[in-house]
Amino acid sequence: MLDYKLLQASAEVIRHGSFEKAARDLGLTQSAISQRVKLLEDRLGQPLIIRSKPIAATDAGKRLLQHYQRVNLLERELYEELPELQSGSHFGQIAIAVNADSLATWFVNVPKRLFEELGLLADLTVEDEALNHEALQAGTVLGAISLRAKPIQGCRVRSLGAMRYIMVASPAFCDRYFAKGVSADTLRACPAVNFSRHDELQNQYLSQYFGLAPGEFPAHTVPSSQGFVTVAEQGIAYAVVEEHQAAEGVRAGRLVQPCPHAIERPLYWHHWNMKSGLLAQVNDIVLSEARHYLPQIGN
Repeated sequence: MLDYKLLQASAEVIRHGSFEKAARDLGLTQSAISQRVKLLEDRLGQPLIIRSKPIAATDAGKRLLQHYQRVNLLERELYEELPELQSGSHFGQIAIAVNADSLATWFVNVPKRLFEELGLLADLTVEDEALNHEALQAGTVLGAISLRAKPIQGCRVRSLGAMRYIMVASPAFCDRYFAKGVSADTLRACPAVNFSRHDELQNQYLSQYFGLAPGEFPAHTVPSSQGFVTVAEQGIAYAVVEEHQAAEGVRAGRLVQPCPHAIERPLYWHHWNMKSGLLAQVNDIVLSEARHYLPQIGN
């Protein structure tokens, strides 16, 4: 049988990608964490962690982290069924990979509901939705929001709906740059705002509707969903944003939509395929929040 203290230390190092962060999270010294990881590796007869920068998990380490996450979930269910076993304040934790646009819009109430209804602390990893399934495969999260419709091995997938993206800019920006309309030529002559240097959404939008390739248009780089809206309202760029994020600015007249084009990106909820009443409740909360806000695919 695995020693839970050794398992916990090793799993937290993998989850955080750092001995130092794992030690701080568990209230132990870094030396103690290192000793526990080494002891478990010795007992198992194989390495669990690749000691590089950043730290990476071996295949065995990934399997161990998945096991640790499952044990935590089942332990939380046991506390609910047998509260007399619980000493002091003990909150469960649920690790979820979510994209920044969802976190800024329809997902915003999910952590609140997880805590108030299930007593769970949200441990959110914010990544691009095209990459979140990798965190699920690695075992660092129990659920992930992804663009991928195909189920990941060992997981189930549910449709969440679609996020709709539109172009917005301030009235002054439109007067300055789009007086003759939005075209490939006008877009080459004015700044956009990108989330990163590899903003696939922006690239897709400008390629699909205006035939522009990355590098053919100037752009600020602002890695913040709310920052997109702020930059657009300041009049220093146009932005392709999720329509809920732009709604308040449009209603107040701070933003306008200079062209009618839109892109819809379907989102999917991937979660581990395990029998767990608690995980089922988490799934219900995520799905209900998504379906309240997002247009459903095919509707």
